[in-house]
Amino acid sequence: MGNINQENGETEGDIVETQIEEQNEHSHKDWVIDAKQFIINNAGRPLSRRCCIYRAHILRDVDKAAFTPQIVSIGPLHHFEEHLMGMEETKVKFLEQFLQRVAKTARLHEHPELTSLEDRLAFVNPDEVEIERAHDFPCLGNFLNILKSLENDIRSSYAENLNHIVSEVFLRLILVDAAFIIELFLRYNFRSIVRTCLPTVYFFAIIRSDLWLLENQLPFFVLRQLYDLAFGSCSYIYPPFLQLTCKFFELYNEQKKSITGEVNHFTDLLRYIKLEEKEQTCDEDEFDFSYKVLREHLPSATQLHAAGVKFRASESKCLFDIKFCDGILEIPSLHIWEETAYRFRNLIALEQYHYPHEQFISDYFTIMDYLLDTSKDIDLLVEKKIIKHWLGSSGKVANLFNSLCTNILKGRINRRFFRLIVKLNKYHNQPWHSWKATLYRQYFSTPWRSASTVAATIFLVLTLTQTIMTGFTL
Repeated sequence: MGNINQENGETEGDIVETQIEEQNEHSHKDWVIDAKQFIINNAGRPLSRRCCIYRAHILRDVDKAAFTPQIVSIGPLHHFEEHLMGMEETKVKFLEQFLQRVAKTARLHEHPELTSLEDRLAFVNPDEVEIERAHDFPCLGNFLNILKSLENDIRSSYAENLNHIVSEVFLRLILVDAAFIIELFLRYNFRSIVRTCLPTVYFFAIIRSDLWLLENQLPFFVLRQLYDLAFGSCSYIYPPFLQLTCKFFELYNEQKKSITGEVNHFTDLLRYIKLEEKEQTCDEDEFDFSYKVLREHLPSATQLHAAGVKFRASESKCLFDIKFCDGILEIPSLHIWEETAYRFRNLIALEQYHYPHEQFISDYFTIMDYLLDTSKDIDLLVEKKIIKHWLGSSGKVANLFNSLCTNILKGRINRRFFRLIVKLNKYHNQPWHSWKATLYRQYFSTPWRSASTVAATIFLVLTLTQTIMTGFTL
């Protein structure tokens, strides 16, 4: 039996037990503190409202090449990758020429004799041979200062935590990439007015393709503010930066759409020009039903064709302008290269992360995925001049459409597509349309079959008439 403390009547066992409880309590508190600190250290910062540039993550598993720049890194996400280091020297050269252009533009008022746009552009155009040294560019400090003031907003534009990149390195890479883009766009815009050094057509096309990758972006507000700081006082020479950007990407603007809203970056701009002016999602009460219809009951193109649906290429330039009326399904033409798949994968990824309730492009390709299930579906739409492709085989095109929506999460569906699905299913499920289509294919699909069917019908009618008349005569 343990000794008893005479003052409070506690045994040694009670004292030991109390000490153990206190140690456990302290240990528990320490564990809670450690857990909280672990969460603080590893959870990262909360996503800002400015956040608009993301890594594709699981969508990369389907097609890594679609999200990886081939030749030039823009922004911090791919900056340190070895295969892109070869362009860094070129980007710095463009920065130097951009600074020279800014310095020359600032001195333009000293030359009132330059009255034409051609003469003014010739004066401010960077000299490829005698580049002024950096110490002659007082504007460089101004650019770094404005970037420093925007640093938190720039970092907040990326979903990924960039704390591992120190401020000096971060601001330098942002300035180099921004100046490269601005100088490249200016050369492209004024290429027909002044002689300038542009990359080869092939090289230039690859750069353009890299510039709309979701992971390869700078926030648009950074580019616009640097551009306005550099050339805002010379609007009689330099167009607004948004106009300059639209000119550079005009190849993708089939609708010749004017950009009136704000854009977050080039991928966002590309999505903007693909949309119609008024795109809306379904009502709340339509959500469950609309997704169930899309997931389970949309027939393929060949199945719809077998049910009597006629396919026709629409003259509309908007991809989403799919219409079904009087048994005719009109679909805008779609030209498919390998680059086409890359471009739309990035737009789908952007919608997944940034527009979860406005997935218009994802909805479009989900519908096309169901319509184009096999190579026979592709062949049908190629025959109808709805699809034209350069992938080699119809099977590759079908695989492309079947994989575009892999690993995506679906939200609401666009109201127009919801109604389209309902109409197609209603038409497909009416037996009369299938019977009529079968009758047409069997007996009227070619002129010879039509003639044979008509002749046989006439012969049958005449034979029946003769039989009846003979009966009356008897």
